[in-house]
Amino acid sequence: MVNATNSGGEKRTADSRVDVAIVGGGMAGASLALMLAHYCPDLQVALLEQKPLPASGIQPVLPSFDTRATALAAGSLQLFEQLGLWPELRTYCAPINEIHVSDRGRGVGARLSAAREARAQFQGMFGAVVENAALGPVLYRALADTSVHAMAPADVQRVAFGEEGAELYWRDDAGAEQRLRASLLVAADGVDSPLCRQLGIETERVDYHQRALVTTVGLQRDHGGVAYERFTDSGPMALLPLPDREGAHRAALVWTCEEEDADALCALDSDAFVDRVQRTFGWRAGRLVRSGAVASYRLSLSLAKEQWRRNLVLVGNCAHFLHPVAGQGFNLTLRDSEALARALSGDGGRLLAQNSSAALDLLENYGRERQQDQQLTIGFSDRVPALFASGNPLVRSSRQLGLLGLNVAPPLRTSFLSQAAGFGL
Repeated sequence: MVNATNSGGEKRTADSRVDVAIVGGGMAGASLALMLAHYCPDLQVALLEQKPLPASGIQPVLPSFDTRATALAAGSLQLFEQLGLWPELRTYCAPINEIHVSDRGRGVGARLSAAREARAQFQGMFGAVVENAALGPVLYRALADTSVHAMAPADVQRVAFGEEGAELYWRDDAGAEQRLRASLLVAADGVDSPLCRQLGIETERVDYHQRALVTTVGLQRDHGGVAYERFTDSGPMALLPLPDREGAHRAALVWTCEEEDADALCALDSDAFVDRVQRTFGWRAGRLVRSGAVASYRLSLSLAKEQWRRNLVLVGNCAHFLHPVAGQGFNLTLRDSEALARALSGDGGRLLAQNSSAALDLLENYGRERQQDQQLTIGFSDRVPALFASGNPLVRSSRQLGLLGLNVAPPLRTSFLSQAAGFGL
């Protein structure tokens, strides 16, 4: 367990100061901490997490590192390579060599091959899929080799802002109150961020009245590195390749269904659930042979009305929480985090410490830089489910033409894939 210590085990005092304090040690917070260590080695960074960290081996794990899987785009893999994580991370990943998008029952689809799309790939693949439970320990093993102070369990009680930046008051696992001062506070504590509520940051939320059913399914044949996005009358279904385990072929299933259907589907036993998935998804991936436990998550679009203030930045799900159909949420977070780390490199740390108007300009420039990418990605993730759920004949014809265009129009295909890969249009 890490208890108010840094990665080398040195005991911290009850009153400390750092340049950047990150509240939330999940995928977003841990990734940002690694980027700051890489791009801004002179900055003192603290990472505070309420629950035990993955490296501690204590259950339960952080919700961020549960049984779900994440599709990492080519741009994200390139970033992890720059951070030095790829050699270890790749051992837990399954490559995405092809993407098959189809509108079931409509006789139209698009099959996209990484081998033919040099601009949108990394080492011959569109991306890779990793289970979050494997990603967490990889991130924290890398953090152990940095100067980042990982503090957990650390329960942040309140935050105040003054002339010297932010003051965080938190309790350790013994109940002792500690104070941490920081030039910049980063909120990375999730979609229902307690920190944002305390600071009065409002969110715009769209309830999709849907749930994502998430599980691992067994495959009778090798997936071949193909990721499927199948739009059905029962909701979008994503089937993502996973690494084999003990010789068994596996895939991650994300089935977006209506709320009224979710409980009944979750109540099915494994055989009945797999049979239902097979009948709904079809046979493009071959026979499905079993499933693990099925988890259910309510879906919404949540956008913070403020992503930065003086001495404060929001990253991850507390900044923007997206529909999972396009698999872009964490990839967008990584691009945000890299941009922030680059902004703080060089003179950025000095400007933060001065807490001057120049520091405010730095954060404003960061927000302006990220605006276009966020708008494109969020808009795409929001509109695709509605587009494929519509029974309107005109909308149906438009989406079929769109899928056809991905097959026959190279410029359209390249633009689509480059944006999805995180390389921009």
